[in-house]
Amino acid sequence: MSDATRTNGEFRIGFLVHDVSRLRQILFDQEMRPHGVTRAQWSVLAQLSRKENGGMTQAELARLLGLGKVAVGSMLDRLESAGLVVRRHDAHDRRINRVFVTAQGRRILGRMVEVGRRLHGQVLAGLSAEEVATANHVLARMRRNIRQALQEGSAFADRPEDAGSELGIG
Repeated sequence: MSDATRTNGEFRIGFLVHDVSRLRQILFDQEMRPHGVTRAQWSVLAQLSRKENGGMTQAELARLLGLGKVAVGSMLDRLESAGLVVRRHDAHDRRINRVFVTAQGRRILGRMVEVGRRLHGQVLAGLSAEEVATANHVLARMRRNIRQALQEGSAFADRPEDAGSELGIG
């Protein structure tokens, strides 16, 4: 494979990963709109559902979602007003509130799972089990590589003048 083909492929896969994710989110949003749940709200509900027993703090949610505490607080206000979550004082530290999914929120989560399964089938239509396994393997490896790069710091952090030339733009 030539360097030009390799470089184009490297940039193309990044674009495709982003575009598939974006389009999948739009598709899911369309399906959840009649239930009055936005993408940001279903992300909060999904995270909370993973910590059902102990709930989560606003700070934990913000970290997991990559958002600010104020933005998460506003979403929680709307979710609480809709009856989908409830805030309760922490059992060990009354200065902290923990957020829990309500019964109504669990019903919405159930609907989200149903919609997700149906859309998953649509998204993967025409792909063999082997192709799906290969895609999972490749994307999981890419995620590990990115996480490792983030932990180690950017390769260009010490040499910003070289960043553009490495991308073919300098």
